[in-house]
Amino acid sequence: MRQLLTAILRFLLRHALQFALFILILLAGRLLLAEWRAYSAGSEAVAALRLAANGADHHGAGLAAAATARVNALQTASQAAIAARLAQVQAQLTALRARQQPSLFTLPLPDTNTLALHAQDEAARRVEIEVLIQEARYLTALQAAVSGADARQTLARLHADHVRAYAALQNNLRQRRQLEAQHPLAARLPGSDAYAQLSQLEAQGQRWREINLQAYRAWTKQHGRTGNAARPAPFAIDEQALAGALAPVQAAITAGESQLARNWIARWRAPVMDVAPTAALLVLSAMLLPVAIKAFFYFVLAPVAARLPPLSIARALQLNAASLPLPPQGESRISAVSQGLLLQPGQRMLIHPEYLQSSPVSTHKRTQWLLDWRFPFTSLAAGMVALTRLESSEPASVTISASDDPLLEVAIVHLPAGSALVFQPRGLVGLVCDAGQPLAISSHWRLGSLHAWLTLQLRFIVFRGPVTLIVRGCRGVRLERAGQGRSISQSATLGFTTDVLYSTLRSETFIPYLRGQQALLNDRFDGDNGVYLYEETPRHGKQPGKVDSWFEGFTDAILKVFGI
Repeated sequence: MRQLLTAILRFLLRHALQFALFILILLAGRLLLAEWRAYSAGSEAVAALRLAANGADHHGAGLAAAATARVNALQTASQAAIAARLAQVQAQLTALRARQQPSLFTLPLPDTNTLALHAQDEAARRVEIEVLIQEARYLTALQAAVSGADARQTLARLHADHVRAYAALQNNLRQRRQLEAQHPLAARLPGSDAYAQLSQLEAQGQRWREINLQAYRAWTKQHGRTGNAARPAPFAIDEQALAGALAPVQAAITAGESQLARNWIARWRAPVMDVAPTAALLVLSAMLLPVAIKAFFYFVLAPVAARLPPLSIARALQLNAASLPLPPQGESRISAVSQGLLLQPGQRMLIHPEYLQSSPVSTHKRTQWLLDWRFPFTSLAAGMVALTRLESSEPASVTISASDDPLLEVAIVHLPAGSALVFQPRGLVGLVCDAGQPLAISSHWRLGSLHAWLTLQLRFIVFRGPVTLIVRGCRGVRLERAGQGRSISQSATLGFTTDVLYSTLRSETFIPYLRGQQALLNDRFDGDNGVYLYEETPRHGKQPGKVDSWFEGFTDAILKVFGI
């Protein structure tokens, strides 16, 4: 019953968590979609308004030039012609003002096309109104000059208009102060009569303030003309006033930009777009640089290495190494799941404890911490530590088997006296040598060989006979004669005799190497008497160029450099 309840609770909890996760994902998607739509709509709206403002600027320049030419042509015209043109201008102003749409620049609008059309129409209308107002003002002054009106009388009239407007404005201010004094609370309370009266007075005051400002400007301009000749100066468009006509458009653009600034997509878009080209270049480099490096290695360095003379360890060591005994003709496999070895008196065996399957009770066993104290790093890196040392005073039959891995097989390689074998200690699980003689191991660096640099095997470890090596290999170990030239995968090589001519051979096809399915180079062995040793299915380097992790690949490369 308890297990049933536990299973039910786990089922409910798992699906409840899934339900909550789906809710979070849907909400996040909805918010993201809303932000993107707001950003898109705002960007399109601001772009449409900017386009309308730019178009209105060009349209206003054209209207200004036409108005200037038209008005200046009336300088010598009759009063009737001036009056007729003034009447046309006033009629056009009336028609344009009737088309006013106060809400055109309210964001957002239903769609961008509607906004663009309305914005262009409204911006053009405002520019046309401003040009016509300036033209009408000038025509009025010109008409007065032509009709012989006294400039000073006009100035006095304008001054009187200004005085009346100012007096009306002051009267409006007094009325508002009185109302606020009489009803200090009700005047601020929406819905009361005092509040309605105060709002009406404030609206009237705003209108009187505008009338007063216009009257003052008219008086100022007329005052400037009074000191000149009777006729006004040549007509010229007031560019500042013309630009001010587009103030609502600019305000709408500013509002749209402010709205976009609050959108997090807009905040991140500019920084992302700034670094996007660099990121794209880095990605492209990451894609192409490995291809270029591999192509350089495959088409340049590997052919150069193939033409270099092979590396001869025997020649370098000045040895005449004896050959190893070969298996019967047609058989090269020397390994088995288990091997029996006869340990003679006066010999010692060093072996991994997990490979020691059975041994006589009479044998003397103890622990030897390193394979050879002269090579501590090599012993540690190859795993030849904490070995079991066996010695016997009489012949002892020892059975060796890879008990920790069913795919591993064990081979016995006898090195007679005078023979030498270049061997990678990673494949060594034990050895048998004379108890009274030190183990004959030496290491040799080949820093001047391109073969060594391309394979990253700069150090070669040589075992000299007499010694018996116990070797492990996945799915088996083979021993073959080099003959006139043999090529195998580098990851399979376990060792070769020193009289072998060692070199590298480029892999046959480029695409498998590029895709990491083959190594760049294979090991090549030449020599009639030389033999080489390899495992059938190597695990180490099973997929050339691919490792489980960066650290593992780095470790493998370091061990390969040291010949381990």
